[in-house]
Amino acid sequence: MSEEKKQTKKPFQNLFNKIKKIKHLDIILTVLFIAIILLIYFSSFSFTQTKENSNSNSNTQQGQASTTFEEYVLSLTNQIENIVSSIKGAGNTKVMLYFEEGIKTEIAYSTETKTLSDGTKVEVKSPVLVTKNGQDEPIVLQETMPKPVSIIIVANGAENTNVKLEILRLVQAMFEIGSSKVEIFAGN
Repeated sequence: MSEEKKQTKKPFQNLFNKIKKIKHLDIILTVLFIAIILLIYFSSFSFTQTKENSNSNSNTQQGQASTTFEEYVLSLTNQIENIVSSIKGAGNTKVMLYFEEGIKTEIAYSTETKTLSDGTKVEVKSPVLVTKNGQDEPIVLQETMPKPVSIIIVANGAENTNVKLEILRLVQAMFEIGSSKVEIFAGN
């Protein structure tokens, strides 16, 4: 058994001795290490950039809807923050909105009545498509933006009960939302 261990140690010991004989090994290892780090950095940068490009190209319509929804939420949040902070004593305000659903899109359909071989009549609905930038897209009749289902507000002046009630009344008037769906906290 000891002879087998010596034989397996010997090739590794020979390799180790050869590596030790290389001049400026520390410099070579440092350059190699830096090259590996740069390779990983640039390959991950390239992968991220390629992934972003493919995502933006593949789901253009979905990306536009998502961006539109995000813009809507940001705009609505900013409007609420501005209005609430204008209440006397409210001070600096932060708002967070929660939605159960996204944008509701109503598209145009064409209805066609077909008679089957047994005499049964069937209505077939299919979306009306229009070609835009070389792609078929349905005609959008209406987009309905969702209302928030719950709202969280943090206002500096919310420790004052009167200010808190004014904020609550304002939000309820804006969204026709129950007081149980609105939480108001005092900020720093």
